[in-house]
Amino acid sequence: TLLALRGILDGILINHIARTLSSTAKYPGSHALIIGWNVNDITRLWLEGWIASEQGWRVDVLAHSLNQLRPELFPESTLMVWCGEAPCSTQVNQMRLWEQQGQIIWLNHATATSPGGGA
Repeated sequence: TLLALRGILDGILINHIARTLSSTAKYPGSHALIIGWNVNDITRLWLEGWIASEQGWRVDVLAHSLNQLRPELFPESTLMVWCGEAPCSTQVNQMRLWEQQGQIIWLNHATATSPGGGA
């Protein structure tokens, strides 16, 4: 029953955040796409989106975590990548490669304090 209650709470939270993000989409600001990278807690992606919207970003959330990212598929967006805990060395190395290629990607994780913090 605890998992069921947590699922209900997550659904309520995601619904509220989705409505908030929808209402802020019409305001000016840079566009960001929140993407999970090998994470299990999808609700946290929505919370990160809410935080970014409060900081002035126009936000969309990719509702499922990805095992493999292809930032070139999102050329008009700043990617805010959530990897849960601190990124593993493979993730950090991949981020550096993307940055060298000119991709705009911010890596967020549990020990980061704001978009871009962490790597």
